[in-house]
Amino acid sequence: MNGIAPARISRFSGTAGCSLLLLALGLAAGCGSAPSPVVRTDLVPFTPEQQTELARAKSAEYRLRNGDKLAIDFKYEDELDSTNLVILPDGRLTLPGGVDPVLARGLTVVELDSTLTACYALDYRDPDLSVIVENLGDLHVYVMGEVKQPGQVVLPPGGMGVLQAIAYSGGFDDDARPHETVVMRVTPGGFLLRQIDLSHLQRRGIPDMAALDLQPYDVIYVPRSAIGDFSYFSRSVLEGLVKVSQIFWDIYAIANIGRVETIWR
Repeated sequence: MNGIAPARISRFSGTAGCSLLLLALGLAAGCGSAPSPVVRTDLVPFTPEQQTELARAKSAEYRLRNGDKLAIDFKYEDELDSTNLVILPDGRLTLPGGVDPVLARGLTVVELDSTLTACYALDYRDPDLSVIVENLGDLHVYVMGEVKQPGQVVLPPGGMGVLQAIAYSGGFDDDARPHETVVMRVTPGGFLLRQIDLSHLQRRGIPDMAALDLQPYDVIYVPRSAIGDFSYFSRSVLEGLVKVSQIFWDIYAIANIGRVETIWR
């Protein structure tokens, strides 16, 4: 693989990896005994074009982003081993051992491995190192439609519910229909779409949102009129809101970070 021995390809910590994949690729699961705000649910199959793009996306390689937390493990120079190295807002990674910072953002883990090996080879003989992804930086969901600030919302480490994400987007517009809100999630079999009545949750409070924790790349859509046909919505409206093909690539890039079993929930 580009001249790099398999033992030097990155590792993604098992606990963090499984948790992330459960988030990124999982299906919705009921939670506790709280009354469900879900009005209806449907699974809309991918179109042939989307199936083709999904198949291509399965080969996606993750490219490092700002906020990703890395470790470097040296086979022989133990004094250089480092953890909790964060890719800074300028995309650079500060390195141990007096080596100049390197631009890490946008590289695959294998590419960063090669770059660091070349950097340390200037001062160390035949450095043998591994780059380990400890934690990912910001992951996000999309909040679209009748909200004051549509766009991406960063998922905090502790998770977030649908109503909270809408609050981060400035709240509902005057024309919004909270009881018609739709949450879309990519699953192995197609788009899982759920219509959610948020009007009673506004009255009853945030705790009911435990059953609706968001996962990375979920799409929340607040309409101004009723959505009758989920299939029509996914074909005609969804593609105008977000670039679905990019969501495929983002999900599989995370899934392919390291040697972690892919888990569908």
